[in-house]
Amino acid sequence: MVLSFSIVLVLFLLALGTFFWVLTHERRSLWSGMTLVWTIITFGLFTAVSLLIAAEIFPVTHQVVLLIFVLILMAIMFSVVAFIATLIIMFIYDGIKILIREGNRWTNFLSLAMGIGIIAYLFLFPLVGKLTHNNFGTYIYLFINLVIIYLIFIMMMYTLTSWINLVNIKTKKLDYVVVLGAGLMGKKVTPLLAARINRGIEVYRRNPGSKIIMSGGQGPGEEIPEAVAMAKYAEEKGVPKQDIIVEDKSKTTRENLIFSHKLMKPDSRFAIVTNSYHVYRALVLAKRLGLQCIGYGAKTKWYFTLNAFVREFIAYLTITWRLQLSVVGCIGLGVVGLAILRQIIR
Repeated sequence: MVLSFSIVLVLFLLALGTFFWVLTHERRSLWSGMTLVWTIITFGLFTAVSLLIAAEIFPVTHQVVLLIFVLILMAIMFSVVAFIATLIIMFIYDGIKILIREGNRWTNFLSLAMGIGIIAYLFLFPLVGKLTHNNFGTYIYLFINLVIIYLIFIMMMYTLTSWINLVNIKTKKLDYVVVLGAGLMGKKVTPLLAARINRGIEVYRRNPGSKIIMSGGQGPGEEIPEAVAMAKYAEEKGVPKQDIIVEDKSKTTRENLIFSHKLMKPDSRFAIVTNSYHVYRALVLAKRLGLQCIGYGAKTKWYFTLNAFVREFIAYLTITWRLQLSVVGCIGLGVVGLAILRQIIR
């Protein structure tokens, strides 16, 4: 038992150390989420072994320890079921809400589709598995199931890493604050874009001497470049004109980052400001461009967030398509290898 305690303690300390190392070196990687989960799991094992040792040393506490284990197990099971049920309800409710308020563009169906997809996977997909009696169908079903499980895992790590990257504690002084553009209403900023600018102004004011870059070109149907309207809004909020830099050529998030960075002095520290659901993808793009920065998120209408999150996750998969395709390929090779092995054994 002492050996087990030593092993889980080492595993926990190793996990905790790795998590803090990732946080301080490159938290924009999905390793942030994965090492956090590893830390939580090893802490759970450490706690369990500690309770078992306590029960062994003090037999009188045996029943208490057993009760604690039962309660924890019941709490975990209840939490999982409640989480899945809540997730389904939220996706479907938000999906209907956004269709009513924002219209029936295809991107507004993502939240509703996700809710229906979870129901189908939990209740209908297992029925399909029962119909695959032949070997070929069984392996196809196994492959699809493993890919879905992988995507669920990646989405969980994406969510955790996104949350981690929204927390900025004891950051060094920033030289620039880059506010990413969004659509306009005529010549005025939308409520969504206004929330980004307001958040950017907050960060700018916490960093005396910094400049705020308004980044956004002129999109289809827009009367003026987004950055021009953003700069005017910031001036109306009290930001001195000399502290505002206008970047009005970009059309995409990637161009926002590239063109804004060209307007900065060398070796400057900067932050990206956008809506909370969009921060992590922007940071991933910055990382792939070799840019060191942090991100701040602006609040979004609650019913819009889940749908936007699904869209951002799909965009993340698109950005990292080579990695995702490689993993799916490895899963496929593993299933083929299993099929060949079973044929050899027979």
